[in-house]
Amino acid sequence: MAELTSIIYAESLLDVTEELGTTEKVKAELDELNAMFKDNEDLYHFYTSPKINKEMKKETLKGILESQLSPETMNLLYVLLDKRRAMEFSGVVKQFEKLVQAKNNEVAGVVYLAKPCSDEMFQKIEAKLSEVTGKNLRLEKVIDPDLIGGIKVKIGDQIVDSTVATKLRELKGSIDSTKL
Repeated sequence: MAELTSIIYAESLLDVTEELGTTEKVKAELDELNAMFKDNEDLYHFYTSPKINKEMKKETLKGILESQLSPETMNLLYVLLDKRRAMEFSGVVKQFEKLVQAKNNEVAGVVYLAKPCSDEMFQKIEAKLSEVTGKNLRLEKVIDPDLIGGIKVKIGDQIVDSTVATKLRELKGSIDSTKL
C-alpha cells in the first residue's frame, strides 16, 4: 500500500514538473533533501513525527528550506504533511526517480571490477553497454578484488558475469560433476 501511495504522489509531482519544465531541478532537490534527512535524524524525526503540529513543521521547513528549494519541492513536503504521509517521503523520491529515468530512457546499473580502471576506460565500458542495451545507462563502479579479474555488470534485473572467479567456479563444478 505504501508503495502505491508513493507512486501516486510521484506521478502527480512528475506531471507538475513536466508542465513547468522543472523536472531535473526538482529531482536534484529531492535527492539532496533525501540525503539531508538520512544524515540528520533529528530533522527527519521532526518532519515525520505525528506528535508535532503540522503547521509548526511547515513554518520551520519554510524558514530553513524555502530559499533553497523550488515551490514544487516545498509543496510536496507540505502535501505529505497535510495528508499525514510524511513517512512516505523517501518512497516518493525513489518512485519519482524511477519515473524520470523511464521518461529519459535511463537505466541505473552497477559495474563490478576486480581492480580500478581509468575514467576513460569506464566511459568506454558505459558507452558500449549503452549501445548494446539501447538505453542511457547511469552506471556505478564497484571494485571487488574477490572477482580476481574480468567484469560483472548488473543492469536492472539482469546480471552478466564474465569474471575469473565465476569461470573458476564453473570449471570446478564441471570437474566435480565429471565421474572418472
